[in-house]
Amino acid sequence: MSLNISGNKLFEYLVAYILRNNGYIAGVPRRKLGGRGTQHEVGVIGIDLNNSPFCLNTVLLVAARGPEPANDILDMQLVRNLKATLLDLEQTLPSRRELIRDLLDNNRGDLFHRIYGGKKIRETLTVNYVGGIFVAGEFSCQAWEYANAHGIYVVHLPDFFAGKPLGHWQQQICLAMSKIMDNHGRFTLSGLAKKTKKLGDFQEVVTLLQKSSACQLKPEHSHDLFTMFNELLRTEEMIPLARHMQRTALATINGYPVVIDYNVGYKALLDAALTIYERKIRTIKSVVPATTYKPLDVVHLEIVSVNPTQDNQVHKFSYKVEKENVPAGIQNLSGAVYIPNTVLDKRFMKKFRLKMPLKAGLSLVCEFSPQTDAEPICAL
Repeated sequence: MSLNISGNKLFEYLVAYILRNNGYIAGVPRRKLGGRGTQHEVGVIGIDLNNSPFCLNTVLLVAARGPEPANDILDMQLVRNLKATLLDLEQTLPSRRELIRDLLDNNRGDLFHRIYGGKKIRETLTVNYVGGIFVAGEFSCQAWEYANAHGIYVVHLPDFFAGKPLGHWQQQICLAMSKIMDNHGRFTLSGLAKKTKKLGDFQEVVTLLQKSSACQLKPEHSHDLFTMFNELLRTEEMIPLARHMQRTALATINGYPVVIDYNVGYKALLDAALTIYERKIRTIKSVVPATTYKPLDVVHLEIVSVNPTQDNQVHKFSYKVEKENVPAGIQNLSGAVYIPNTVLDKRFMKKFRLKMPLKAGLSLVCEFSPQTDAEPICAL
């Protein structure tokens, strides 16, 4: 039983999974989003509830493009479509504010369903809409510049996950999806079998995928397919992929989002940030009005190597932590960060800093510098 699932659709789901592990309430909406002029079909939405005073909740509209060669026409059209959706949704903001209420003790999934589950003619929430294009592989330079000019972020994801190319995992997911239901119409995944009220919807999705591609599914069908995808990542053969994505973080360099992966647990990063914060507080002798700028304590990382990715506009910076004066939990920290050339617009790559949000109000600040015994790294 083969299912027609496009690589871009699976890549969208991978992005949603990564967003969920970075503090977003992310998922696939069960309906189209109602704008001022028309309704828009958005593949993945991420909600950021960690808003500060005088700021609205951020709703991230995701467009994704998998590992394909750059195409000036198609890539530019992708950016323009997302721009048009953002503009139309921004014009629906109601005059009377209706904000996303604090999460408190509510279930995150339930909150997403309440917002993007039922049918609506127009959006009624007052939020800050932001566009993000997630790319694996090449992306048109002209489309990239056009996106930046209109406040749309382009985020480059790794070419490899858990040591294997993204295309390999897409094939494995498609193969596993084809075995998700046996000849008797019963689901082989225990997580899906327990959702007795949804079994009919899941069977309908499988039947539709046998006849046509996932790109032709209705929003509610795509939502159910994402539920099946999440259950599939719990299986033993998908554990390496799921673990790698759980250790893939969204960080910022000079305010621009970049992707960093690491080899330690999330709790180790959290403990390290708290240790550094406590150490900083302990060294303060007096509280006086700030007259000079004092940088935050940082984790010092050494750049081991810089290698090009499939996209010439992005380079992979491999790093490891400096052993001196580092919290115990991250003494073996290493990984890679994927940075567009325009973010580090310098003739020679020297020190730069990266901010990795961990919890509301708590971030890990990392300072990258070349190894002391290595040759200077030239401009990219």
